[in-house]
Amino acid sequence: MSDHGDGSTGKGCALLAAALLAVPLVVVGIVAVRTWTPLQQARASMDKLEQTLGTEARYTPAPLGEIPAERMALFLELRASLAPACGDYGDVQEGFEAVAALDSTKTPDAEGTAQVARQLGGAAFAITPFLARFFARRNDALLAASMGLEEYSYIYALAYHDHLLSQKTRGEIFSDGDALSPEASEMLRGCLARQLEAARSESTWTPWRTSLEQELARMEGDPSRLPWQDGLPGTIAAGLTPYREQLDRTFCGATAGLEMEQSARRALRVALY
Repeated sequence: MSDHGDGSTGKGCALLAAALLAVPLVVVGIVAVRTWTPLQQARASMDKLEQTLGTEARYTPAPLGEIPAERMALFLELRASLAPACGDYGDVQEGFEAVAALDSTKTPDAEGTAQVARQLGGAAFAITPFLARFFARRNDALLAASMGLEEYSYIYALAYHDHLLSQKTRGEIFSDGDALSPEASEMLRGCLARQLEAARSESTWTPWRTSLEQELARMEGDPSRLPWQDGLPGTIAAGLTPYREQLDRTFCGATAGLEMEQSARRALRVALY
């Protein structure tokens, strides 16, 4: 009788463990089926933005990297308009955190398995609509402000430099922990390359041109590197100081991994894996 009971218990544990392992697979299927529409919506809104702005979608920072006051004011308006997305993401995040918090050394019970399945399934159903709303909201805001994604991303990367590199944000960020995806890094490298070209044509101070060349080389060697990752140049940092309180108030670590992306592709890849 004891052996039979132990066998039943063992089978029950095995079934529960198998059920728990199957939950992510079901979620992958759900997210995969629901991926196509938000990706297309994000791409369509980005295409509209680029077509409307035309050549203005390509951004060349000032030779010394300073951000004009009127563009900073516009950036802060955009940040305020995107603030609701931070709260929206909190609901989506709960299900994925439930699986991450599981203790693999403990045998799951039926109630725990069901709870995780509900949370994770709910997150899977919520993630793609959230991403569609986020990118549509951001792209529409950029279009209304006549600001291209490259300019927005350049200001965002510098304005939130320390936030993006903090351990707190890296643990919270909706990404693989890197401040930038390779795609966003390539976009920002293009901005710095055009900035360097402008600095050369205007015979800007030679040491600064050398610093730009070195920073570009570092970014090319590390596709997840943030511009000026080792520390913002003094002129850029000083120009951001008057806006620090407003910038800190409008930063959202939860959506930081989405802000500089062209589409939902990176976020969905993280959700799936």
